[in-house]
Formats: sequence, C-alpha cells, structure tokens
Amino acid sequence: MLSMDNFPGAGFWHWLRWAISTCLLSVTAWIDVGHAAVPQPLDLVYLYSSPITSAFFSANGTSYDGLKQRWREYFRPYGRAFREVSHGDLVAGLKPGVLVLGSAALLDEPERKAIRLFAEKGGSVLVTWGTGVRDARGHWAGYGFIEDLLQMKVSSDATDQDKGENSARFLNTFGDGPLTWAIPAGERIFLGQVAETPIRVESPRLAARYFGWERYPAPKNGNGAIAFLEQGASRRVYFGFSESSWEYDERIQLPNLVDAVMAWLKHETSIYKAAWPNGILSAQLLEMDSEEKYLNALDFSRDIESANLRGTFYSLTSVARQHPDLVHKLSEKHEIGYHGEVHVGYKGKTADEQRKRLNVMVSEMQDAVGSLALPRVTGFRAPTESWDVNTEKTLRKLGVRHNVTGPSASEGRLPFFSESEPALKPADAIVGLPRTQMDDLNLLGLRVSTDKASELIMLDFDYLREAGALGVLSIHSQNYSTGDLMTKITPPYIKRLQQRTDDVWTATGTEITDWWQARERVVYRPVRGTGNRLSFEVRDPGKVKGLTFFVTHPALGAGPRSIAAVTPNAPLPELKRIDAFRTAVIFKQELNAGSYAYSLDF
Repeated sequence: MLSMDNFPGAGFWHWLRWAISTCLLSVTAWIDVGHAAVPQPLDLVYLYSSPITSAFFSANGTSYDGLKQRWREYFRPYGRAFREVSHGDLVAGLKPGVLVLGSAALLDEPERKAIRLFAEKGGSVLVTWGTGVRDARGHWAGYGFIEDLLQMKVSSDATDQDKGENSARFLNTFGDGPLTWAIPAGERIFLGQVAETPIRVESPRLAARYFGWERYPAPKNGNGAIAFLEQGASRRVYFGFSESSWEYDERIQLPNLVDAVMAWLKHETSIYKAAWPNGILSAQLLEMDSEEKYLNALDFSRDIESANLRGTFYSLTSVARQHPDLVHKLSEKHEIGYHGEVHVGYKGKTADEQRKRLNVMVSEMQDAVGSLALPRVTGFRAPTESWDVNTEKTLRKLGVRHNVTGPSASEGRLPFFSESEPALKPADAIVGLPRTQMDDLNLLGLRVSTDKASELIMLDFDYLREAGALGVLSIHSQNYSTGDLMTKITPPYIKRLQQRTDDVWTATGTEITDWWQARERVVYRPVRGTGNRLSFEVRDPGKVKGLTFFVTHPALGAGPRSIAAVTPNAPLPELKRIDAFRTAVIFKQELNAGSYAYSLDF
C-alpha cells in the first residue's frame, strides 16, 4: 500500500509530478509478459565511493579504500558493465542498475536523497554493514536510513560488544533460497573477530542468520544477518557484516554468495538443483541411540508412529541381541542401524582393533535380526560420536552406507560424501548425515525448565526448516523413560513435523542416503543469464525419482507459467510455486539415464 510517507516530497503537485514520472519509468523499464510484468535485467553495476566516509575512516586510523578494494576485485570480470562512481555521479543521477553501498558509514542529505530516488526509479541496491549511520559531519544518525530502505529493524544490541549469545561470528545461510542458493544449507562461514561488529536485524525476509560455532538456537529477534526486499521494480539486499570479514573466508564461500545475490538484484532468473526431492524444503531424521533401558525404544516408536512417521534406531548390538523380539517389532515400521558393540568410541584406535570390534558388532546384530535381515542394516552411528577414517573404511567393507556424525564433521547442514577414501566415487562412498541439531544430552546439560527446553527444540526446528537443512533429532534410550524431559518435549515436536509434511520430509537414515546418492547422479551446471532453459544429465543407473529444480522469479510473483520438453519423449515435470520468489520444477516420474532439456515460458 502507498502512503504519503512513500512520496519523495510534500505537496500534491510535487507528488503528482513524481507519480507521473514513476509511471513513465515503469512503462519503459518493464516488459509485459502475458499476465505478469517482468523488468529487464539490469546490466550496469556501480560501486559508490563516499568521500566523507573515506575521510572519517582515515581520521580514525582505518582504511575505507581497503573495504572498497574487495568489491573492485570481485567486479573486475564485469568489465565495462562495472563503474566506480563519485559523489557527483550519484547526486546527478545514475541510470538503472545495481548500486553497491559498501560500508558507506557517512552519507550527507543529497546522497541519501539520490539513493532513495535511484531505488524508486527501479534501481537495485546492495547495502553492507553500517551504511548511513553517521551524517555528513560524522555525528551518529542511527539506523533509520537502512531500516527504511530495507523495511527492517536493527536489533537494539547491534552496537554492543559481542558477549554471551551475541558472540555469534558465523554466518549461516538458507539453502535453496532465492539469494543464497549457491551455498549449501546452513553453511557455517566464519566472519572473523573484526573491528566492525556485525549488525543484527529483524525482518520477515531473511536469507541468513548469525550463530555461534555450535549453532545454539538463539532468539530470532537478534540474529538476522542478510535481509532483502522487493518494492516495485527495485530489489534491495542488506549484509549486516562488513567487507573486513571476507579475509576470514578460507573456503571462498562469500563470492559464491555474492554471485547469487547479484543475479537476484539484476532480475536474472536462476535455476538450481534442489537439495530435497518433490519440492520439499528440508528434511528430518528422528533417531534413537538404543542403549541402556532398551525397552524405552518402544515408547519412542509409539510417538513416531502416532504421527505416521518413521525413525531409525541405532542399536548397541551387545544390548540388542538380548532383545531380539523387541528388535523385530521395531523393524516392522522403522529402520534398525548399528551403534557399535559396546559404548566405547573408535577414534584413535588402531585399524586392526577397530576391524575386530566392528566384526563383533555385525555378528551380534545378526543374532538380533537374523541372517535374512542383516543386509538391510546399513546405517551407523558411533558411540559418543567417536569415529575416524579407519572406522569408515571398515564400515564400508561391511556394507554400511551412511554414518550419522557429530556437528564437527561438516560446515554445512546437509548430507555429504565421506572423504575417508578419496579415490572412491560418490556412488560408493559412505554418506555422512551430520547431527547439527541439539540432542538430548545438550538439552539436559543446560539444566533448563521443561518450558525452556521445549522452546529451544522448537526454535531449532524453525531454524532447520527455514535453512532448508537436514535435522537430526538424536535421543538416548535411557533418557526416554516416563517423566523424563525428552518424553515431555519430543511428542509436541513430532506433532509439529506431522503438521509440516508439505515442506519437511521426515525419513529414515537409509531413505535420506538413497536420495542423496540418486541426486548426485544428476549432472547440472547452472549458467547465469539462461533462466528460460533447463538442461541436465542423469548418469547410470538412472532411477532418480522426485528430482527438483528451483527457479528464481525475475520479479515478485512472476514465475514460469509453463514448461515444455525440448528432448523428444522426455517426461513433463510439474511446476509448483513455493513463494513469491521461487517456483519448483518437480519430476514425479522416475528418470532413466540420459540427457534432458526443457524450455520455460515466463
């Protein structure tokens, strides 16, 4: 809705002139495609060089030019499409494009007015850190400029020194999101202990959050890291961290992030392979480390079954072999996996010692499930999450196909292929399923009330879901007796999963593993600027069902209207709108090995 606050000046005639000019700009800047108006892609990219910010930084012993240099290096491949602009250029008016305001902390009134006008005329803006927090004389002006530009709110503790929960210096991105699809879900990117304290924001449109290394589920109103907004023809993105953090990006993930953000700001359509099948946005593994009080596994299975879901019971085999009837009952609806033969970790033990122990584990599991069922036991979770390269090498030879790891095994929150044997192809490698979610031991160790523990576990769920991640809820059987904390907070959590089956896939460890290996057989390399064509290859042996691609919209709600096969006799996928920014292309049929090509009509 427009209000008088949206207009650039007071007075009816001033408003009328502005409205007419805006409408004329809209006519020339947009292409009418059927029922949707789609803006032309923006080719020009500007980096603003603020003279008063430069002077202020120098006076305080820091280098503004050093921050800008990171953008210059990033934009070098853009060639003539990129231009660094001065105060005079900005105030005189820029042609529509993408304007980067890299930590331009000081802005005078003409600059602020020019930036607003640039956005109102359809320009896109990328703002970082404390842009505009000081006026032309260096006096504190607050966050109003960026809050208004992005329609967000800066957290009240944004300028506090990092301490406690606010010491979060890791960026965690939302996988498969319209701005962050180039980075896996929940990727943990260290931002460094830089002088420019990250600014935290609240917004209904986030693309990443700040967390500590352990991803403790801190309150939502104080950890937003990347916010975005689409208003009319203008797209806007805010990075709460400064360019100084790029120095700590050892895995070179931030440039990939910026690639996806720039494509969105330029109104380019991007197509990318989704993490999960059938248009699902995230996944969940419910698992029990079945050890002491093995009978409690029945209560956990009952709670899962009440929601028509399945789980995995990683069993300590020395205990499982004492309860073969119970193991058989669990296996009727759930998956049985290995949890070692005794509750002692494997890491650091010799290869020979591990081999002997794991052979005992398999023998004892055979006693529990029988010879015919033994080949179906292909999942493993190490006691105390203690395993190493030798563990996985032996496990693979014993027929194990997935390993539920701890949070230190992966920087992301998605399955991954083990590198214990680098020469192996992904089809032959063990799949790691990282437990990045708080488990029962974490929650019990906090010594919080039932209400607080319930709040934390639900917050964990929300974060995993919005990030498009894999959640692994791990519970020990000895902590699932009547009256225990986990028996109180887990059933409501499972109920939440049941209510979200439209976008959260609750599956066993083997089902997730099968999918991850099937997904790997699809070879697709996204190419920027070709958003109306989808081409990919399915490698042998094919058998890929539920394959999904996401398509970002060139404008709010302007998703593809139809899709047509270019390859003869290719199955026709289904188009499913996910939100105003993305549409899913879903292949419900099983795809055989071969090449596939499709064209999308917007």
